[in-house]
Amino acid sequence: MQQYHSSFYLKSWRFFLGFCFALFGLITCFMVGPLYAEPDPIALLKLSDQARGGGLPGLTWYVNVLNTGNGDDDQSMRLRIKATDSANVAETFEPLRSKGTKMLQVDYNMWLSKPGLKKPIPISPRQRLTGQAAIGDIAATNYVRDYTVKLLRDEMIGKEHCNVLELTANNHHTTYDRLLYWISDGQGVGIRAEFYSLSGKLLKRAEFEYKNRIEIQGKPAPFISRMVITDALTDARTTLDYSQVKVQPISPGEFDVSHLE
Repeated sequence: MQQYHSSFYLKSWRFFLGFCFALFGLITCFMVGPLYAEPDPIALLKLSDQARGGGLPGLTWYVNVLNTGNGDDDQSMRLRIKATDSANVAETFEPLRSKGTKMLQVDYNMWLSKPGLKKPIPISPRQRLTGQAAIGDIAATNYVRDYTVKLLRDEMIGKEHCNVLELTANNHHTTYDRLLYWISDGQGVGIRAEFYSLSGKLLKRAEFEYKNRIEIQGKPAPFISRMVITDALTDARTTLDYSQVKVQPISPGEFDVSHLE
């Protein structure tokens, strides 16, 4: 009889321990699981776009561009950008030989106008603007619209914990076919990029700074202040400095190709 009770108690104790472990595992899944859930790459990309002009109702800024390296004399230019969520217009002020040149982008269409041309001519955002900067580099960024995104890994850049995204172009109108994009987990902005051709060849790299500030729905938010683009094979470098950033409505007429002069 005593042996029966001992066996019964032993089985009950084992059942109790098994139940406790199962319950603990279930609670852990509910409590700890969400803390380690992978971030949403689309949400990351959408937030980072805002810091480069994407997804905003209207804003203006100036860009100073400086080219160095590759054995050439340093060259600079200055532009003013007006942008909405689906359109950009850039006007060149310097150098004097390019003054009055305008580049207009509406959705996936882009045109160039400059003094002496009878009418605007179609261009591609992939065309080189100056140095290592393509025309599309100076425009507002809308990566979340133009690219398919995949989360690859997380990685440290200095003291910044980043999520590394792979972006693949949805169409041939994008500035680049494919890029890797490092988004700061703490700041929610892209701080590094590598740009690739369709064949997988590394074309150039870029580093970003965000010392400008704008307001989005009454709250301060970072905005790009510098972009440094370096060629993958040479020492050629193009530095874009962004200033005088203002969030403000832009008249639709600014993006009418028939008014481009």
